[in-house]
Amino acid sequence: MEIYTGRNASRRGGLKICHGLYLSAEPSPHQLAEILTRRWPDSALDGYSAAAKHLNQRLKFPLQLIRANRLPESTYFKSRRAQPKGVFPYDEVNVCNPLQALEIMPEDHAVDFLEHLLPGKHARERLKLWEMDFPRFPAHTRRVLERAILGADSVPERRLTRALEPYFEVRNNAMIGPYRWDLRLDKHRIAIEVDGYAYHSGETRQRFELDRQKLNDAAHRGWIPLHYTATTIKHHCDKVVQQVLAIAHGRKDYMRPPWDWHFLWSYEREGTYSRRPPERSA
Repeated sequence: MEIYTGRNASRRGGLKICHGLYLSAEPSPHQLAEILTRRWPDSALDGYSAAAKHLNQRLKFPLQLIRANRLPESTYFKSRRAQPKGVFPYDEVNVCNPLQALEIMPEDHAVDFLEHLLPGKHARERLKLWEMDFPRFPAHTRRVLERAILGADSVPERRLTRALEPYFEVRNNAMIGPYRWDLRLDKHRIAIEVDGYAYHSGETRQRFELDRQKLNDAAHRGWIPLHYTATTIKHHCDKVVQQVLAIAHGRKDYMRPPWDWHFLWSYEREGTYSRRPPERSA
């Protein structure tokens, strides 16, 4: 692909990207991002474009850029004037700090971006590194950081965390002894694991054994270990919250057996099958 720049670029023909920059063919979003990085090395991808790179997703037009000095107008990219923070090259394209990129996203989108970017046990450490580029945060960023559930590995974990946060201080991906638990409620010494059927249906015998020893270890250390399925959290999160509250406060309003209320027993409750599980043979 030929690149035509300078005062006489328009005379060379080709596709106009912006004033003084023409190309011999239509670029892909990534190709144009590379070209813009080389032309303006003090610029960086911003907003949704930066988020796409951080999440290993495909770029889309119009690209979003950030630069201290003004960039020309273009239908292929939009820009804002600000000093890019924490810039690093990613696939030969400059990308700004994700905490700066989210400044121009709607709050809900920014929360979703951070939660997908920061799962797992190292989430807080990575966040601290990015925070070093900022002496202080705009109010928008502070609200996003307050709302985002960082360290959770799945949507059900984040959903349960949000549902419990009005009642408990919740820690995600936290250690108890040598084992890591999805949620930890320190004040009430409750440890919660969120399991998916697809994950456990393919587990090895070592994984099966490890999960049982993990539960036993937490109980031995004085914690109350609880396990919930992703399906239960998706369809009956309110019941999970009520049970956790009852356990935390020592109430004896026990949850009814799942064949009376659970989504997976809905057909049986309509009369097709017996409501109770089969008797175990001697």
